Amino acid sequence: MAGTKEQAELFLRRCDEVQRAGFIIADTKISDLLKAIVSSDALYAFFKSVTADYDYEAAKIKYMNYTPPGSARRVLLFPEDPAERLAFVFFLLAEIDAKSLDLSSFLQEYFYADGSLHGSFYAFCNQVIKPFRNAVKTMFRGGAAAEAERLDAVRAAGALAPVIEQERQRVYGSRLPDEVKVDALLMLNAAANSVSDPETLAGVLVGYLSFARGAGFGVDAVAKFSQALGRIKESLWN
Repeated sequence: MAGTKEQAELFLRRCDEVQRAGFIIADTKISDLLKAIVSSDALYAFFKSVTADYDYEAAKIKYMNYTPPGSARRVLLFPEDPAERLAFVFFLLAEIDAKSLDLSSFLQEYFYADGSLHGSFYAFCNQVIKPFRNAVKTMFRGGAAAEAERLDAVRAAGALAPVIEQERQRVYGSRLPDEVKVDALLMLNAAANSVSDPETLAGVLVGYLSFARGAGFGVDAVAKFSQALGRIKESLWN
């Protein structure tokens, strides 16, 4: 059986083939892409981890029902969390492959371009297939074992987003001096902008925890930051 590198390269080629294909053979190329995942030990384990307990039906309600003001067609939204986005796109492609989602109707609804299926499919590849390909390529840059650990770090980082917002509101409403609030908010903004980059987020959290201890500004949210930092560090550097 091919090694992890060869398996990942096959997956990338299958993604490229989907992007080069016309609409007429798109369903076949999408099927080949999914087969590249299923036939790879590393990719199969990776996507099994990503999709574990993922509620795709709830995700469809959340991301497939937005109609912009003034438009007659819905727009496909995507999860901000990188791991959730991979799971969402994987299930979407599987639904297309199973023919439970008609590709032609789907393209015309969510990727209407110049009115042609060719233009819609081109937009679909740019917004769905290309980011999906690049995300998996990034995840597997360090090898399967390292990427499984990185996925854990990405999940821990992504789960921290609402806690960061809660902490930001807590700082706003606190009695800290204005200049201290500004410093705290700068760090929290940096943390919010780093949830897709666990290494950077870990560094920001180290700084914020040190700041919070020095300012005597602890309690629940800071404890959650400390716990998340521990999970991220364990996933990245163990």
